[in-house]
Amino acid sequence: MSPRPGLNKQKLVEAAIELASQGGMEAVTMHALAKKLEVRPPSLYNHIKSLDDLRQQLASVAIIDLYNNMEKVAKGKEALEAISAISKAYIAFAHKHPGLYEATLIKSDSSILAVKETGDKIVQLFKEVLAVYHLDEKETIHHIRGLRSILHGFATLEQKSGFGMPININDSLEYVLHTYFNGIKQG
Repeated sequence: MSPRPGLNKQKLVEAAIELASQGGMEAVTMHALAKKLEVRPPSLYNHIKSLDDLRQQLASVAIIDLYNNMEKVAKGKEALEAISAISKAYIAFAHKHPGLYEATLIKSDSSILAVKETGDKIVQLFKEVLAVYHLDEKETIHHIRGLRSILHGFATLEQKSGFGMPININDSLEYVLHTYFNGIKQG
């Protein structure tokens, strides 16, 4: 079977992003993608190896987009101001692109170098903003994991409408970040 004219890997990924945006990663199936593109499911295999391959492509697009958003807002800022800006960019990305955010959590296939390299850039960005605390390597990793846990928790709870109390969510995020990083100063 020859590939459909005009259909390519980029168009498949774009259509998969739309599916993920509408229904999360579980909505990204070969059947749903074929239906969206008005082709038969076997036609998709002319452009991608498998559903897993497609999801890896989504992970690549997602993590690069997330990093670019975080890196852009960190420019010219230091310490808590940078951490706050990065954190808000992280939460905003998850809010604006819930399906793509979910894709950032896909375990990366080692063949998708962009995912690993960009993941490393995100860690490096956090290391740079944490440098003002003069932590050793092990402490830095612990704090990066802690911060990621806070951000993922906020992003996930916000997506699931888990914050029902009448206090601004951004104010709560700022409060938690200040408390967390004041703890670093005292530690």
